[in-house]
Amino acid sequence: MIWTRVHSWGKCVFQHFVQSKDRDKTECNSLAGSILVFLNLTITVRLFEKMAGMTADRVTSLQGKPENIRNICIMAHVDHGKTSLADALVASNGIISQRMVGRIRYMDSRKDEIERGITMKSSCVSLHHNYNETDHLIHLIDSPGHVDFSTEVSTAVRLCDGTIIVVDVIEGVCAQTKVVLKQAWVENIKPILVLNKIDRLILETQLSPLDAYYTISGVLEQVNAYMAELYNTEVLGRTWEEVERLKRVDRERRESEREANDEKEKSDIFADWGIEDIDDSNLYFTPERGNVIFASAYDGWGFGIRHFASQFGSKLGMNKVVLNKTMFGDFYITNKGGSKRIVKGARDKRKNPLFVTLILDNIYKLYETIMIRKDKVETERVAESLGIKVPMSIMKTPDTRARLNHIISKWLPLAPAVLECVIYHLPSAGDISEERAMKLMCSATQRFDSLPSQTQLLKEAFVKCASDENAPLIVYVSKMVCVPRKNLPEDRIVTSRSGGVRGGLLTDEEVAAKRNEIRRRAQALENKDADGVTLGEQVPVSGDNEETVEEPPPQEDDVFVAFARVFSGTLKKGQKVYVLGPKHDPNNVVHLLGDDGSLPAEVAKDFHHISVCEVEDIYLLLGREMATLPCASAGCVVGIRGLAGHILKSATLSSTPACPPFTKLTQDISPILRVAVEPEDPRDLPKLRVGLKLLNQADPCVQVLLQDTGEYVIVTAGEVHLEKCIQDLREHYARIPIKASDPIVPFRETIVPPPTLDRLNEAIEIKEEKNSKESQGTVTISNKFGCLKISAVPLPPPVTTLLEKNSDIIKLLSRRWKTNSKNGSELKEESEGLQHSEIDMSELNEELQNIGKCGSLTKATLEAIEDFKSKLDAAFREAGSEWDEAIDQMWSFGPNHNGPNILLNRIKNYSRGSIWEPPSSVDSPLSTYDRNFVTGFQLATAAGPLCEEPMMGVCFIVDQWSIEIPEENGEELGRTTIGGLSGQVISTVKDTCRKAFQERDQRLMVAMYSCVVTVTAEVVGKMYAVIAKRNGRILDGDITEGSTAWNVCAYLPVVESLNIANELRKSTSGEAVPQLVFSHWETLDLDPFWVPQTEEELLHWGEKADTENVARKYMNMVRKRKGRATDEQLVIHAEKQRTLSKNK
Repeated sequence: MIWTRVHSWGKCVFQHFVQSKDRDKTECNSLAGSILVFLNLTITVRLFEKMAGMTADRVTSLQGKPENIRNICIMAHVDHGKTSLADALVASNGIISQRMVGRIRYMDSRKDEIERGITMKSSCVSLHHNYNETDHLIHLIDSPGHVDFSTEVSTAVRLCDGTIIVVDVIEGVCAQTKVVLKQAWVENIKPILVLNKIDRLILETQLSPLDAYYTISGVLEQVNAYMAELYNTEVLGRTWEEVERLKRVDRERRESEREANDEKEKSDIFADWGIEDIDDSNLYFTPERGNVIFASAYDGWGFGIRHFASQFGSKLGMNKVVLNKTMFGDFYITNKGGSKRIVKGARDKRKNPLFVTLILDNIYKLYETIMIRKDKVETERVAESLGIKVPMSIMKTPDTRARLNHIISKWLPLAPAVLECVIYHLPSAGDISEERAMKLMCSATQRFDSLPSQTQLLKEAFVKCASDENAPLIVYVSKMVCVPRKNLPEDRIVTSRSGGVRGGLLTDEEVAAKRNEIRRRAQALENKDADGVTLGEQVPVSGDNEETVEEPPPQEDDVFVAFARVFSGTLKKGQKVYVLGPKHDPNNVVHLLGDDGSLPAEVAKDFHHISVCEVEDIYLLLGREMATLPCASAGCVVGIRGLAGHILKSATLSSTPACPPFTKLTQDISPILRVAVEPEDPRDLPKLRVGLKLLNQADPCVQVLLQDTGEYVIVTAGEVHLEKCIQDLREHYARIPIKASDPIVPFRETIVPPPTLDRLNEAIEIKEEKNSKESQGTVTISNKFGCLKISAVPLPPPVTTLLEKNSDIIKLLSRRWKTNSKNGSELKEESEGLQHSEIDMSELNEELQNIGKCGSLTKATLEAIEDFKSKLDAAFREAGSEWDEAIDQMWSFGPNHNGPNILLNRIKNYSRGSIWEPPSSVDSPLSTYDRNFVTGFQLATAAGPLCEEPMMGVCFIVDQWSIEIPEENGEELGRTTIGGLSGQVISTVKDTCRKAFQERDQRLMVAMYSCVVTVTAEVVGKMYAVIAKRNGRILDGDITEGSTAWNVCAYLPVVESLNIANELRKSTSGEAVPQLVFSHWETLDLDPFWVPQTEEELLHWGEKADTENVARKYMNMVRKRKGRATDEQLVIHAEKQRTLSKNK
C-alpha cells in the first residue's frame, strides 16, 4: 500500500515536469528536489519491506531452536541455474521483487560476476519460512559452479547440513555435477535434487510431453547411477570392522522402523494396485519420496509429486498415497472394469504415463497458449480456471514471458516447494550424527578415542548443538571475506533526537513507527500537490522520537569478516575466545588447563597455534548486506569481525583450548597456474606485499609465494581465477598499478627407455659398443677424495603413479624418525621451515600434527604406511626382476623428501638401513656424509638439466661410493678437510646425478587439463579445430540424448590453454564454454634436442626443419624465463637479398 502511494506520487511529479512548458530555473530546482524526495522514499520503503521479514526479535527467537534451523547450500555445474533458484528463494522473503527472479542475480555482488554471468564466491542469505505453523530459519549459501572456484564450494559445504543439487535437464550430469555430488558425499551432508530448466524442453528443443518425460527420467537415472558409484566405491574401501559396525547400525534402524510402522496396514494400502513395497534406501533420488523438485527457476515455478498427488487425489477419487507412489514411473490410468485403476506397463502398451497425463500436458498447454500462440483470450480463461487474477498491466504488456511468469508462478510457486522440501527432508542444525562429529574433530589418520578425555567430552555438546550457558563454545571459520568498511552496518548509524546512537536491525515497534512516518510523509506531499503547493518544497516533520540516517564520511579501509558457523554454545559480542590454528594439538595443553578449562594468558603466548581475541561484532548475512546481532546461538551461520589478525584462511574458535581443530577442507583441485607480479612503481613494493597478504587471507584457493629470485608469485586454479585475483589485487587489496607476467606453467623432467623406432616409425640400429645396457645412464667420477658411480634409470609407470598419489604419506614417513632426537618446539620450527617461501605460514599437511614429542604415530597411520609399502613392493616386483630388492634399498625420496623420485643404495660396503627403518649407527666413514649425500640428491631432483624444472619418475642407483681423507697433516687439518668435504659431497652428488640423467633419453612432462565442452552439433567441428590447434587430444564426444548438444572430453596441455575460452567463444559464436580441471602429468614423446639427420628425415622435414619441435619450444621458453642460455639463433638459413635494380 505504501509503495503504491509513493509510486503514484512520483508519477504525478514526472507528468507535471513533462507537461510544463514554461519552466524557469527555480521551478526546475523545485521539481528536482521533489524527484529526489521521491527516490529517497522509494529506497526507504524498499529497505523496510526487505527488513520486515528479518527483525532482530524474530532472529533472536529463532536462533534458540536448532531443530527449526536449516543450513543448506546450492551446488551445481556452471550455468545450471543456481543463482536463479537463489533469487526465487530470496524473493519469497520480499528482499527482491518476484518479477526480478532470475534476472537480478541478487547473490552475485561483484562487478565481474555480473559481467561474466557466473558466480565466483560463496555468499549467504538468511531466510524465514513458515511450515506447518512453525517458523524456520534457513541459512542459504549460494556456491560457484565454475571449476576454478571449487574451493569456494568446499568452504560452503563444511558449514552446511544439507544441499540442493541443481541439474539442467538439457545438459544432464556434467563434470562439475559429479564433483559437487562427491563433495556432498565426502562431507556426509544430505542432498535433494532440483531438475531445472524444464522450460527449455518445451521452447528450445520442442520435445513432445512424452519425450520430455523420458529425457527427465534419463537425467534422474544418471544422477542415481553416479550416487550408486560413490556408494560402491566406499563399500569396497571399507575395512571389516567398519562393515560390521555399519551392519549393526542398519540392523538397529530397521528394527526400530519395524516397531514404529504397522506393516499390515501398509500392505493393505497397496494390495489393490499390485505395487510391491520396496524400501530401496535413502541413497537415491526418487520423486515419490519427495526429494526431487521439477522446476524452471527462470520462470519461477516448481513442484514436487506430492503437490499434484494431493490435488488430483480428490478429483480422481484415488488414494493420495497410491497416487504419490505411481505419479512418476511406468504407470497409467485405465478405465477397464468400470472403475479407474492405476496399472503398470505404460511404455509396453504405448500409453502416456501419469506424469505426462496429469502434469506435463497441463504445463505444455499453458506454455503453448501464452508463449507460442500468444492468445490473450485463452490466457485469461486459463488464469480464471486456475483461480489466478492477472493485472491489466501484465495482460497489456507485449512481454509474454512476464505474463507466463506471473500466472505459472502463482499456480506452481517455486520457493514454497523447495523450502518445504528442505525443511522436511534435510536435517536440522541439531541433527548432527556422531559419525560426522568425529570426522570433523579428528583426521582420518587419528582415532577419536586417542584424543584427551577433555576433548572427547566436547562431542556431546557438539552433537546436541547445545546453546545453553554451560555449553562449550565451538565455532568453525571456513574462510575470511574482505568487505569494504562502507558496506558494514556500522557505517550507517541511526541517531535519534535525544542523541542516542546505535546500528543494526530495527525492532518490530521501530519498523511500525517507520512505516507510519513514511505513510504520513507521502500523504502530506500528496495533499500539498493537490492544494497547488510547489512540489519541490521540503515538508518539515517534527517529533520527539524522530530518527534520521546519517552517513559518515567514506573510508577506504577494508575489513575482514569471518564466514563461520556456531556448532555449540552461544557466541556473544565482546566475548573473548581462543583461536585454534589448523596445527593445534590439544594433547600439548590439556595438562596446563585450569579448573574452569581455560589457559592462562601468559602460558597461551608460548603456543604458536593458540591466540586469544575479542569478538568485535556479529553479523547476520543477508546476501549483499549485513546486519548486526547481539549474539549467535548454536546452529547459525554468521559473520564475525575482529579475527583478521588471528586467522590466515580457516580456524576453529572455542572457549577451551582442549577443543581440537577441524579437519582440513576437501579440495578436488590444486592450484597449477602461476604468474609473477610486481608494481609499476618500485616505491609501491610495500603496498604490494600488504596486498598479497590480504589476497592470501581472503582467497581460500590462492597460494602466494616468494621465489628465491625475489619474485612474488601467485598460484591459482585456472585462467578465470587468475584474472579475478589480479583484479582484486589492483582494485581492493594493494590499490596500485600492477604488472603481471605471462602465466608460468610448471613442467617436469624425466627419462625414458631407449626408443626402438624413430619419428618415421623405422627401426633404430643400436650400436652395442656405445649404447650397451650396462653403460647407458651410468656416470663414474673419481678425484683425490674418492670415487662415485651413479646410474639413472626410469621408474616403472605404476611406481611413479603410486608415489605421486601418496605424497602425504611419504612426507610423514620422511619426518618419522627425525622426531626421536627433537622436542616439540624443534619439530615445529622444522615444519614451519618447509614453507619458508610463502608469505606468512601456510597450512601443512594434517598428518604432521599427529607426530608427538617422541615420534609416535597412531595405529591407523602405521597401517597406512605399511599398506603403502606393500603396494609399492608389489609394483616393483611386477616391473621385473631388477626391482626385486628395491623396496629394502630405498635411501630417500626427492625432491623435498616426498617427490616421485627414488635414491637406491647398492653400495657393497655400506649397509645402511632403508627409509622404512629407524636410523642406526653404521661403522663406516660414509655415514658421516650420509645427510650430505641425500642433500645433493634433493638438489639434483629439484632442478633438472633441461630447464631447471623438478624431475619426475627417475631412480638414481648408487653402485659405488668411497671417500679417502688425508691424515698426514695432523688432526686439525683433518677436521678442516672434513668440513670442506661435506660441501664437496653435496656438489659432487648433484653434478653426478645430473650427468647420469643426461646420459639417458631426456623428455619433458607437461601438465594436462581435462577439458569438458558442451556445444551444439553445428559448431562441433570448429571446436575440434581449436583443440587440435593447441595440441589437444579428443577422448570422447557423444551427443546428449534428447537434444542437439554434444559433450566432448579432451586432454589439453596447460601451457596451451591460455585464452582458449575466448578463442572457443569466437569460433563457435559463444556456444562453447570449456571446463578445465588439472588431470595428470604426461610425457611429451619428443626429444627436445632432435634434429633431422637421416636421409628419410631430411626428405620428410627438410634441412630447415620447418615443423617446430614442440619440446624444444617449451624448454627454451622456460629457460628464457629463468635467464638460462638457449641455443636459438636470430638468423637461421639466411639467404642474400636480391633487389630489382641489380642482381647480386
